Amino acid sequence: MGLSLSGPLPFFMNKEWERSIVLRFGEYKRSRKSGIHFKIPFVEKPVTVPVYEDSVDVMKQEAITRDNVPVDVDGVVFFEIKDNQEDVKDAIINVGSYRRQTLNYATSILRDTVGKKELDDLLQRRDEIGNEIKNQLDDKTDSFGVNVLDVEIQNINLPEKMERAMAAQAEAERDRRARRTNAQGELEAAVKLRQASEIIGEKGYRMRTLQTLDSVAAENATIVTFPTELIGGMASGENEEGLKNVLDRVSDIDLSDIDIGDVAESLKDGEIDIR
Repeated sequence: MGLSLSGPLPFFMNKEWERSIVLRFGEYKRSRKSGIHFKIPFVEKPVTVPVYEDSVDVMKQEAITRDNVPVDVDGVVFFEIKDNQEDVKDAIINVGSYRRQTLNYATSILRDTVGKKELDDLLQRRDEIGNEIKNQLDDKTDSFGVNVLDVEIQNINLPEKMERAMAAQAEAERDRRARRTNAQGELEAAVKLRQASEIIGEKGYRMRTLQTLDSVAAENATIVTFPTELIGGMASGENEEGLKNVLDRVSDIDLSDIDIGDVAESLKDGEIDIR
């Protein structure tokens, strides 16, 4: 003779993450945690809810910021039902669907919060705004046993014109910083060069300039030209005076009757002194 289990059973089972309340003729009677529990068939009915962490997506919401910029914002709400008898009872009895109610509250609070913020704050302070929404939402959901764990703002979509304007602004700001850095470098270089010129003197400073020009020409295989005044002061006063005397003496010599071959031979034998 076998035992038939068809029809309503006198027991029910909750998994580790499930909590239940038992209704007798539709009236709350008791709460039950995980495990196997007995009930009166046709008289008592268990209603079960999970108490693990869950999430709900807040779909894209259109809002206008405090500085009149239209934006589309979406996010995610992380929540759980509080694991105690009173809150499990509230999540089942006090609200039709705790998930839908949490989503509706989150949508409304998100739009309201975005409308009170300026665009710069909305873009730069997502975490703070998410915490602000979480605190407000947690107050609303406390009446039906839901604990809001976190609210994350995912995407903030701007109009195309606003995106182009912000990109141009960012580019101008980077260019300003680059110019400022370059100017600071030029100033530091000028100070160092001034200190070097005081140490090595004017002629040494010019020699350093020529060395720089020579290195540039060697690297790029080009001819570097520069004004003669740049090296005019490099010659010493004695050399300049000696060169002037030689030129004066050469100008007084009549070279029309001189045989170049004889002069070369005389120079070789040391017979002519040009000092």
